[in-house]
Amino acid sequence: MLGNTDRLTRRRLLLTGGVGGAAAALLSSPSAQAARWLAETPAQPVGPFYAPFKPFSIDSDLLYTPGSTTPASGQVIHLSGRVLDQVGRPLEGARVEIFQANTHGRYNHPRHVNSSLKLDPHFQGFGHDATDADGGYQFRTIKPGPYPDNPDWVRPPHIHFVVFPPKDAPWATQMYFDGEDLNRTDLLLNGIPERARHMVVRPLLAPADGMEASSKRVEFEIVLGRPGVERSPA
Repeated sequence: MLGNTDRLTRRRLLLTGGVGGAAAALLSSPSAQAARWLAETPAQPVGPFYAPFKPFSIDSDLLYTPGSTTPASGQVIHLSGRVLDQVGRPLEGARVEIFQANTHGRYNHPRHVNSSLKLDPHFQGFGHDATDADGGYQFRTIKPGPYPDNPDWVRPPHIHFVVFPPKDAPWATQMYFDGEDLNRTDLLLNGIPERARHMVVRPLLAPADGMEASSKRVEFEIVLGRPGVERSPA
């Protein structure tokens, strides 16, 4: 039930007419409410371990390599989200690639071949998916371990994303895990303004129905603004 103030406000809107009335009608329409301007997800460097070679497989399940029945070691996570533009419209048909270290912090990449960190032969390390009509994508992978980028810098667990929109240039970021001590000292993560950092730091959630009971779930929405991949050796 409307109160006196609500009745008065509505009466004034109805009597105003003209530009004010048209603007009020426009703002109350479903299309205007849906057209919200979203902050873009912070871009991050693609890094030195983006696969320049043919990966083990080209699917969205990084837990198994082709022909193997032995899963990768580590905490299984189901990673999903949507790719949107800045007015909230889903981007269908975008290729979403992820690549990451294994549970020991080792990348399956030639530049990491001399690392003393353990290589997991059962971990794919790279995967891709294509967004559906709702902009959705999903992966099954493991939570990566931290790795020492140099003697003075140990990077926190993170997953690299590269998105190839249907009509725009590739775009890259890195997703981090909430609650990691190394997040506080990471140069790349802390290079993001504090007000936007939460967009790339995501919590581990309980598994949904149909997922392994011991697994975790991560939701990561990507909002694309300015196109282009930021490249650096970090």
